[in-house]
Amino acid sequence: MLRYRTQGLLAVGLGMVAGGCFGEPVNKTDLRSEGPPEVLAAMGQSLVTLEEYSFHCRYVNGVRDEKAPGFAIDAILGGQIVCPETATEFAPTPVDPRAFALRVMFDELLDADAVETLDCDDDGRCSGSLDSTQPVTLTCDGTVVGYTGYYVPNGNNTTFPLGPSLYIAPNLDELVFPTGTECTLSIGDVVVDKTGNAVPADQRDLDLQIADLALLFTEPADAEAVGDRAVLGPDEAIAFVFNTYLDDATIAATEVVVLDGDGDPVADVDFAVDAYFVDTDTIYVFSTATDGFPPGNYTARITASAVIGEVNGGTVTFTANEDVRFVVE
Repeated sequence: MLRYRTQGLLAVGLGMVAGGCFGEPVNKTDLRSEGPPEVLAAMGQSLVTLEEYSFHCRYVNGVRDEKAPGFAIDAILGGQIVCPETATEFAPTPVDPRAFALRVMFDELLDADAVETLDCDDDGRCSGSLDSTQPVTLTCDGTVVGYTGYYVPNGNNTTFPLGPSLYIAPNLDELVFPTGTECTLSIGDVVVDKTGNAVPADQRDLDLQIADLALLFTEPADAEAVGDRAVLGPDEAIAFVFNTYLDDATIAATEVVVLDGDGDPVADVDFAVDAYFVDTDTIYVFSTATDGFPPGNYTARITASAVIGEVNGGTVTFTANEDVRFVVE
C-alpha cells in the first residue's frame, strides 16, 4: 500500500508526487538512502498554536548535517531557522506545557510497514497509526506516556511539515507533569529503513523539556511614560498571560495588587484566573467597586517574591515586581 500524508495548514510546498490516495514520493528527492536512517531534527509542536520548534538537531563535528533543516518555510511563522549552522548556536526549545506533539525527522524513507499499520476503507482511503507498532517510547520524569501518531513519508528539509518523519501525539490526559519536567523520546528497534538498517544507537534517545512556567506578556503592555500608557475604561481588566494553565489557589491577594498614582494600594480590587474560561493561562485584575476605577494613574502589579503555580504543580517565583502601568480617564 502506498502512503502519502498532509497535515492541515502546515502541509505547504512539499514538492512531492503521490500515487493513488496515499503514496510514497515517486519523484527524485534529496534524501540520503545509503547507510542507516539518521535523525536530522526533532520538533515539538504546540497543539495550541500549531507552531513547531526544534529541541534536537544533528551536527557533525559541530556543523549542521548537510541534510538537516536550516531555514524552512512555515505557513504559520512565515519561515524560521530550524537548526542553526553550528552546534554552538543551537539552543533546544522546550515544548508547550499546555499540550504538545513531537516530530522526528529522518534523512531517508523508513520501512513504512514496520513503523505503522494502515486501515483502509472500501474507497481506498487509508489512515496510518502507530498504535500497534509503538516505534518510540516517551518517558517524562520516569513515567511512560502513551501516544498515537503516524508516519509521514513525504516532506523535505525546507518546508513544513519537515520529513520524512514520525509524528507522535501524546495522550493529553497523561500529560500531567509539572512545568520544567525533563522527558526522553527513545526510538525503538522497529524504526528501520527500507533495507532493514536501524537508527544508530547514539541517535535513539532524544531529550526534551516541558517549558518552565513563565509570564508571556501583559495586556495592556507596560509603559514608563504616562503619555505612552494604555487608557482603560473603569470596568476593564488588566491581564497577565502565562504559558500554561494556572492554579488560582496558589495566588494570594497580597501577590496581585493595584496601586494608585501615589503608590498606595487601591481598595476594591480583585483578581480571577477563571474570569472567562474554566481553565485559563491568564490572571485578570479588575476593580470590584460599583463604578470601577476612578480616573487616575494606576499600576497593576504581581509583587516581587510572589509564587504563582500551575495546575500540574509547577511554580514560578518572581524576583522583581511585574508592573502594568495604565490610565483611567
